Amino acid sequence: MGWIQSALSVFADKRELLDPACFDDPLALQVDWTPLVRGGTNVCTHRAQLRKGLMDSTLTFVVTPLVTFGCGAFVLFGVVVSVSHLLFTPSVAQAPLMALAPLVFSGMGGLFFWHLRRQQVCFDQSKGVFVQRDRATPLREVHALQLLREFVRGHKSSYDSFELNLVCRDGRRLNVTDHGSLHAIRDDARTLAAYLEVPIWDAIDLRLPEHLQTPNAKQQLLGMNLFR
Repeated sequence: MGWIQSALSVFADKRELLDPACFDDPLALQVDWTPLVRGGTNVCTHRAQLRKGLMDSTLTFVVTPLVTFGCGAFVLFGVVVSVSHLLFTPSVAQAPLMALAPLVFSGMGGLFFWHLRRQQVCFDQSKGVFVQRDRATPLREVHALQLLREFVRGHKSSYDSFELNLVCRDGRRLNVTDHGSLHAIRDDARTLAAYLEVPIWDAIDLRLPEHLQTPNAKQQLLGMNLFR
């Protein structure tokens, strides 16, 4: 049976176990360490943008130019093909119907961009709040930043998605962004931590011990080890 155990060890997650006590904060022992947002994307959707004024500054997580361009390309493609059908389809009766189908691409691109725009978060030191989906929360409630990794298994591909969460003083977590760029999310976490003057609890390179895992997290861990 030794060869079976040896074969199974290939799929074992060899990352070090997370010990929340390493952050030297009692609140770290109380908060949830499983991913807050399920799913995610394999591209970088938002980046931190710091705007400094004479008296104050704001830090906003805005949609990246690459994603904006991609959504715009979908919208433009649908419109161009739709207009082409209207102008060049010989059958006058069929032209309107053929022109409607490409507009699905335009709708998908526009809807996805609208969804990402709604996820933008703005931190404003002058007002002492951060605003997410028109809801304002005092900055003084933010105690720390939390960085987590989630393995996402899709129909055709699998990838890691990384999330940046705010940890509030009462233990609540609020998601700031969730995307597939490790370098970008760590860089933006450092920028936000300096802006808010709070610590970063980075658990991206650590795995959860069983007593901190939910059933979904255990299934995710198994999938991550088997499908990599």
